[in-house]
Amino acid sequence: MSTCIRNGRVSVLCWGWISHEVAGILHHREGHLDSPKYQHILQNVMLPSVRMLYPDGTIHFQQDHSSIHDSRVVQEWLSVQADEVIDWPPRASDMNPIEHMWSEMKRTLQETWLILPPRNSDELWIIVSDAWDEVASSQRYIRSLIESMTRRRKSVVDARRFWASYLRG
Repeated sequence: MSTCIRNGRVSVLCWGWISHEVAGILHHREGHLDSPKYQHILQNVMLPSVRMLYPDGTIHFQQDHSSIHDSRVVQEWLSVQADEVIDWPPRASDMNPIEHMWSEMKRTLQETWLILPPRNSDELWIIVSDAWDEVASSQRYIRSLIESMTRRRKSVVDARRFWASYLRG
């Protein structure tokens, strides 16, 4: 999943992945993300880093329904490379565990900005990478995000697709 980190003056674009056991690589990306660029990240960043950690593991891939994710080029690539693409509801970003990873990372960044705000995108990338590493070092936190999915889904089903209390709190 991609996010943009801003401190008011500068910004960086990044893409990262998480699994039940570990947060994967954080990738610094440039410019507007389109389907070919996204497929390139999947092929050259995500897949090699997943295979490095899980050489023989099954890849269960989850993403939202952005137009980039649903594009023909990406769907064709996933049909060959992913063992399973989890059907994910549109507009369900609150349920996506990596969104909570991004939020925790941004909280960590704000603490750093109080001490020494970045002056340019290179400095911002360094502290973004450090924040990712800090949050990623908590294997318990990463695992809790993934394991919370069952409770999150149940909360949404119980709320009959209205706001689920689990997601608000």
